Amino acid sequence: MIKKYVFNLLLILAGSFVSAIGLYIFVYPAGFAPSGIDGIATMLQEKFPMVNGGIFLFALNAPLLVLSIIFLDKKFTVYTIISIVSLSAFLVLMEVLDDQGYINQYVSNEKLLPAIFSGLMLGIRTGLVFKIGGSSGGVDIVAAIIQKKNPYVNLERYVTVLCYVIIGASYFVYWHLESIMLSIIQMFVFEMTVSFIMRSKRNAVEFKIVTSEPDALREDILSILKHGATIVDSKGMFTGDNKSMIFCVVNIRQVPEFMKLLKKYDNLFVYSSAVSSVNGNFRWNKDDIVK
Repeated sequence: MIKKYVFNLLLILAGSFVSAIGLYIFVYPAGFAPSGIDGIATMLQEKFPMVNGGIFLFALNAPLLVLSIIFLDKKFTVYTIISIVSLSAFLVLMEVLDDQGYINQYVSNEKLLPAIFSGLMLGIRTGLVFKIGGSSGGVDIVAAIIQKKNPYVNLERYVTVLCYVIIGASYFVYWHLESIMLSIIQMFVFEMTVSFIMRSKRNAVEFKIVTSEPDALREDILSILKHGATIVDSKGMFTGDNKSMIFCVVNIRQVPEFMKLLKKYDNLFVYSSAVSSVNGNFRWNKDDIVK
């Protein structure tokens, strides 16, 4: 258990360090604001450059952390506090190292690369801390509190709207449309990165097969693909004939082999869909036992 907590701590610190690089080296000199509390802190630093963005970031999150302590569980709050404090500290450290000539900020007319790479780096931090049961602070704390009080509310739409409001407000800090466009690109890359990290370790594909020969197909799936499947009795709507529907989830690299196997059979109806997450009894490795 201790090893797990130490590992999670190292993940948070690594994610915060990468995020600090994204903010200090790419975002600040490029002249745009990311979404959320990070964006507000960035805009404040732009207006008051004598104050480090890490200090603004901590000050903005401090009252939200108090709410997290009161309303949310201990694990979530502790991981969130570590995430916020470490990112703030790393941003202060970046400025110290920069003053001593150890860090070079990305200064170029090419602004697209900072938007892409900062979105990737900030997304890594948020995805990692989400994965272990914490948050990166800001609107995520507010969303967690509201979700706990009303678990049936879909907050994603409102969080997204709030993030775009913050991005829109950045126009009155930087005074050019390019900053808004860069922020939108950064937010898109950020969300894609978080989604990628939150998915299971492999992609899979689900096949649904309607057939009148379930036994033969079952043997091929077990012996050739080394996968299990679920067979459900069904009936054709138009013909009224008794059929079987087979549900089978396979690794994405096995799709061509599965399609080749299916060509052996006539009168099949097959459709497939991508599966973003797989948990439970699933054969990931060659030596796993089929159940």
